Amino acid sequence: MASLRYLTTTCAICGESCRFSIPRAVASVGSRDLDTRPAEPLRSTIYAWIKRCPSCGYCAPDPGKAREGTADVVKLPRYREQLDSQKFPGVANAFLCWSIIQEDLGVPAHAAWAALHAAWACDDAEDDVAARVCRRRAADLLRRAWEQGDRLASRAGADEALLVDLLRRAGRLREALAVAKKTLEQNPEPLITAIMRFQIRLITTSDRSAHTVAEARRSGQAAPL
Repeated sequence: MASLRYLTTTCAICGESCRFSIPRAVASVGSRDLDTRPAEPLRSTIYAWIKRCPSCGYCAPDPGKAREGTADVVKLPRYREQLDSQKFPGVANAFLCWSIIQEDLGVPAHAAWAALHAAWACDDAEDDVAARVCRRRAADLLRRAWEQGDRLASRAGADEALLVDLLRRAGRLREALAVAKKTLEQNPEPLITAIMRFQIRLITTSDRSAHTVAEARRSGQAAPL
């Protein structure tokens, strides 16, 4: 377990002093999941990636900072309902609140990442229903980001690879298959090709579980591309 340090800041929304315990920097050792989730020990520090002001409920990676308009979003009924929703684990609620802020401020790419992180928190709580809801939200926001000309990753095909995994793990298998096949038609680089072909194998067996990039690499080596 990573040793802890403490962060004291002033909430940018309500002005109250906040103190958070967070782990010291750790690395990821091993392959990432297909949805980019890092391996341990970094994986287990997810609770510290988002922080909630105990006074006003502002959720952000750094509650001491806020863009213009954030305070208005924090007051919205939609935000307040999400903040303590019984349908999601607490950490997931915090990420989803941050996602709502990013969405309402017009940054769907950042909102998509936050929704994906919420899904990981649901995975840790073994709440599959909530995790699927979060992944559907992340997939929808990812597509909205594309409509604005934004990408989550600079690597060609990486966004499509993420979308396929989001859809597959959310149970939207037909959509996932269609995206994977369309991406393969564009002759992507070898790693993306291996991932898409691996995803197609998972989809055809209705496998909705987590898998790693290393598995996709090995699968690609076993079956010549």
